[in-house]
Amino acid sequence: MTDFVPPLPLRYTTPAGWAAVALAEPAALLSDHAHCEKKAALNALNLSLALTDSPRASVLLARLAEDELNHFRRVLEALQAFGWPLRPDGGNAYAQGLHKLAAKGLLDRLLMGALIEARSCERLWLLEQAGTAHPELGTAPWLAFLLELERCEAGHAVGYRSLALERFGPEAEARLDWWLDREAEVIAALPWTSAVH
Repeated sequence: MTDFVPPLPLRYTTPAGWAAVALAEPAALLSDHAHCEKKAALNALNLSLALTDSPRASVLLARLAEDELNHFRRVLEALQAFGWPLRPDGGNAYAQGLHKLAAKGLLDRLLMGALIEARSCERLWLLEQAGTAHPELGTAPWLAFLLELERCEAGHAVGYRSLALERFGPEAEARLDWWLDREAEVIAALPWTSAVH
């Protein structure tokens, strides 16, 4: 196993054992991830509308939303290929925990986007490492898709962070430092389930 370098300096490292728990119910894992990709697309579109005064930001967020929507479709296709139905959206305790802490409007929305994408990147990497022995998800095409998702999430994390820095300058770095501690507390307190977070 190679070392993982997160796109943001995450302050909690998910133990490798998490992946075995997440992979125990692959249909639940894929369903949850489909819902996460859908919400990520909607979040990027909403942020694009909030940043219409910055054409570069609007275009970047529209592209990000396009990536997320593409991933949503492809996860749905994977569910279909395995013969698994899309399960109902049970909510995301991780994202909900972060949203409860948000108090700085647009700045927090951008930084939460960066953190969620960075955490997803880390967890997808762990799934990729552990998935090689999985009966359904250990195939070369699926592992290649996980790698693609991991790399996209890293790029999205960097994109959200750069937009926060452009818009808010040094305040964004100070707030990110605060958020890194809060994100670590939220993710460390959650039980391990068949979900990316």
